[in-house]
Amino acid sequence: MLDDNIPQPWRARTTLVLTLTLVAIGLGNLQRMPYLIGEYGGGSFFLTYIVALCALSVPVMIAEVTIGSLGRGSPGLAMHWAASAGNVDSRWRFLGVSQALLAVMLAAVAALTAVWCLHWAGTLYSGELASASAVDVADAFLGYIEDRAGQFLPVLLALAGAGGLSCLGIRFGMGLLAWACLPVVAITLFGVLDFVFVYSDLRPVEEFMFTIRPSDWSIEGLKQAVGAASVTLGTGLGLGIALGAQAPTGLPWGRSVLAVAVLDSAFLIVTAVIASSLLLNANIAPAQGLAAVFVGLPYAFANLPLGEVYGALFFGALALISWSAAALLLEPAVLLLGNEWGLGRVSGSILAATMASVLAAVTLFVSDTPAINVGGLIARWALPVSLLLTAIFAGWLVPRPILRGELYREPDWLFRLWWWLLRWCVPAICLLWLVSA
Repeated sequence: MLDDNIPQPWRARTTLVLTLTLVAIGLGNLQRMPYLIGEYGGGSFFLTYIVALCALSVPVMIAEVTIGSLGRGSPGLAMHWAASAGNVDSRWRFLGVSQALLAVMLAAVAALTAVWCLHWAGTLYSGELASASAVDVADAFLGYIEDRAGQFLPVLLALAGAGGLSCLGIRFGMGLLAWACLPVVAITLFGVLDFVFVYSDLRPVEEFMFTIRPSDWSIEGLKQAVGAASVTLGTGLGLGIALGAQAPTGLPWGRSVLAVAVLDSAFLIVTAVIASSLLLNANIAPAQGLAAVFVGLPYAFANLPLGEVYGALFFGALALISWSAAALLLEPAVLLLGNEWGLGRVSGSILAATMASVLAAVTLFVSDTPAINVGGLIARWALPVSLLLTAIFAGWLVPRPILRGELYREPDWLFRLWWWLLRWCVPAICLLWLVSA
């Protein structure tokens, strides 16, 4: 029986999969992975990323949705319920609270990313960059990001919209994102991919992305692949717990998360092919950090026939997916405020969006550290700690029969494999990650 404070769940497993996929592809990997692949070894890096995704992010996300399904509450209350069921110290609930706060911080970063992408979509469509040089595009981008006051109002509006969508509830608001935004983004990206097929030579892309050379392996590339894999599914942010608590009971959680990983990787490959093709066609190495995305790609689009239109569609899709991720990242805090502070859905959504707006204002006006770097700091330090503690809690403290009861629809071999990865691989990877950081 669901807790009275938890809204009635979605009626379909597909909505949960699409919602988690929306977060997975909106947490920055669509913007980051093309240049990470170029900077750290192409096919070698991508293979390392897939292994890290399966060994780290997938097991932790399965654990999160399982805890959410077990506890049927906010991240804090679900952790408390799971701890009580296993006779474990109830103070583990503060891990869920901390994860919800991390999600709010990343919601502010996602909103800023959406604003940047929307700015380029409008700039490209207006024709301002027609036949512009790379230096002109770089100057335009630097001028925009230095105008912090000019960015704040759009970020505020983006977060207000995310909060308003959250007010609609988990079924209508989040369901709308899953069933409307994700198909729109998919159709747009495949349309841009078709444009790339016409105007770009894909042979260099094939060699660049899918050729595995032993000389490309490096320790730094391994670290970056693990970091990218940890971010992509939204693990360690309480999101899996919040969505698992509101999903239908008795779902095959393991296979659902694996489906999310497959869809996320498919979107990633399409975006990487688009970005790599355009950059290589413009004689730009896809290895210049975010400049490759926010300078190199606008330059490449602006110098192709109909490039302004397709460039606007591409950056518009990135803006939509980043904004959708911001809206979904508010959900753990909304559920937390509703369960533990006694606020309603509307009040909790408004307060969560306000918290994200305050954080955005602090990073834009008070701190010298750009908000985009705040996301990097979270990924480098806070996320590995969150993942490590989640793995210890679920893998070592919650009794195995309780977890098996929630994962009863999974075959025994899949449960055993997940159990082994969660107990041994995830903690080892997180500890090595922290030591190297």
